[in-house]
Amino acid sequence: NRIDTEAVHPMAVTMNALKFDAATLGNHEFDYGTNVLSHWISQLNFPIICANIHKSDDTPAFKPYIIKNVDGVKIGILGLITPATPNWVPSENIAGLTFENLINTAQKYIPQMRNDGADVITIVQHSGFSKVPKDKRLASAWLTDIQEWKETGSIANSNLALELAQQVKDIDLIMAGHSHHDVPKVIVNNVLIAEPYFWGKALSKYTLVLERRGKKWEVIAKDSTNLYVTELEAEQKILQLSLPYHQQTLRYINQNIGVAKTEFYGGIKARFHQSKLSNLINKVQIKAAEAAGYSVNISLTSIFNSTGKIAPGKITRRDIYSIYNYDNYLLVIKINGDILRCALEKNAAYFKQVNIDDLPSLPEEVLAENHLGYNWDLYSGIDYTVDITKPVGKRITKLQLNGKDVEPNQVLLAAMNSYRANGGGGYLMFKEGEIIWQSATEIREFIAEYIRDKGIIESDTIASGGLQLVPDLYQKYFGN
Repeated sequence: NRIDTEAVHPMAVTMNALKFDAATLGNHEFDYGTNVLSHWISQLNFPIICANIHKSDDTPAFKPYIIKNVDGVKIGILGLITPATPNWVPSENIAGLTFENLINTAQKYIPQMRNDGADVITIVQHSGFSKVPKDKRLASAWLTDIQEWKETGSIANSNLALELAQQVKDIDLIMAGHSHHDVPKVIVNNVLIAEPYFWGKALSKYTLVLERRGKKWEVIAKDSTNLYVTELEAEQKILQLSLPYHQQTLRYINQNIGVAKTEFYGGIKARFHQSKLSNLINKVQIKAAEAAGYSVNISLTSIFNSTGKIAPGKITRRDIYSIYNYDNYLLVIKINGDILRCALEKNAAYFKQVNIDDLPSLPEEVLAENHLGYNWDLYSGIDYTVDITKPVGKRITKLQLNGKDVEPNQVLLAAMNSYRANGGGGYLMFKEGEIIWQSATEIREFIAEYIRDKGIIESDTIASGGLQLVPDLYQKYFGN
């Protein structure tokens, strides 16, 4: 996508070999812009279908649907993408495109598909579940009454599988994605829905039983389950096709770029205080903004996953990808103190409200239900206190810049990733700010360049600013 944009894309090679009938698009297909996307599509032996992306003249940018004849049964497949895509993708990557209402689009095309002879209506969509059952790790929980499920807190109109099944008639099954849930089977309004987890960890298998009634086929039974790749034997042909790309990738990520004198740990431990890893990323962001001519007051970053870290010793590109596994760019945005406080209060909802005299025994037990670690940010440049003994919305008890309280109308420059700046994770208040600058380089490349230039990295603390969490959860769960 970045280094070699001329060769045949490995995903085109493997998907062609697997003989896909069709595919739809997700928000990450636009991470590298429409030129890279179009180049990939041109290499495919099957159609890309996506009905709710329109061009500037209000016509579909992609084929809306196909009808596949399988042994005399006509399978209609409609492609849809989450309408919330512009919240996460830089505007220049989707210039001239609009992302239309998913439900209205389905209501428009399903009658057309039936008129074209479709016996079965399948929706393949990059849009998942806005609500989940309490015990979502159990397959049986997904068969319980959805009225008892809880909201996930996802951005409005981003995950609409349930709403589609409830509001649109004549759908047989929905192949869902985007929300990263392991959903073997859900039945809503007689619509079968499944979602195959995330990052290629599973494959959803749908089984339909049809009966010929007059001149038409009708679905009389349906079922679904998830197949997990760790339990399946790999197809040797695919392994051989992908091997050259795999080897090339290994050579790239195993490049030495520096040495760490200490451990920069990640995961939940790094989220409970102003950690070395968050300081490192924020320092890189501040320096990158300065190099572009912008002296920022604030930088914020997440600890993106539970396993990434930089261990003492040799640092490779693999380590950078482990701590920063998203293709984010760096933005400088102009905000005010009110926007900052709103963002910090939203941030603080990562935790449950706790009793300081009766803290849970495990650190995971203080996290809010349906929490997402990559939506908890650690800030540098400000001094702020998050008191989680207080209710959500009233937890920021101290907010200072250079020893003085931040005023609501005080103008600030903040460095953050493109996902957050575009409202990702529900931080819509940042969209009220003004984008001053956006990098053409991914943040993880800035991190790699910083380490390569320094050669050896140690604690890399930032002198000014940081989190004070009340109670001190880091000391409680990880202190000596």
